[in-house]
Amino acid sequence: MDLLTAWNLDDKSTYLSVDSSGLRVSYEGLGENDEDVGAIRANHPIPPYCKLFYFEVDIIDEGKNKIIGIGFCEKEFDLNRMTGWEDGSWGYHGDNGNFICSGNCHHHGPSFSNGDTIGCCLNFTNNTVFYTKNGINLGIAFRNLKGTLYPCVGLRSQGGSIEVNFGSRKFKFADIEAKPII
Repeated sequence: MDLLTAWNLDDKSTYLSVDSSGLRVSYEGLGENDEDVGAIRANHPIPPYCKLFYFEVDIIDEGKNKIIGIGFCEKEFDLNRMTGWEDGSWGYHGDNGNFICSGNCHHHGPSFSNGDTIGCCLNFTNNTVFYTKNGINLGIAFRNLKGTLYPCVGLRSQGGSIEVNFGSRKFKFADIEAKPII
């Protein structure tokens, strides 16, 4: 089984560009309406034997309107839609702090912006997702997740840019490092 190491350069919206490391994503659109969305999936799904999977996203530039969604999606999810807006996707949104699943807002967390680090943990033992902001656990955002899932990020913010950490460097959320990730 291949491990997640970067974003999938061949599985993204045309509104996004990815740097040579495969970790930094920039939004190239105007972000003026709901059709100007760009999303990207990781280069591999989360391994089925994984009990706990965690990754972090650094907000390099929130862009003009801060519309950035961080979460998970299924392979069938339309990458021209925002993470969480459609069936088969779950996302935490920077502009308003909403946790959104299949178009439904379930909880409200803090918004996020430039310099923040958002962590996302999928626990397959109890099928829940929790998020962290700058190393602080925000609690369970979603329940009953199952199936083959990919880390996913969506952007609709002119000038927006993020960088992912799939575990190649130390996480800001220290508690996750005490537990095996895969």
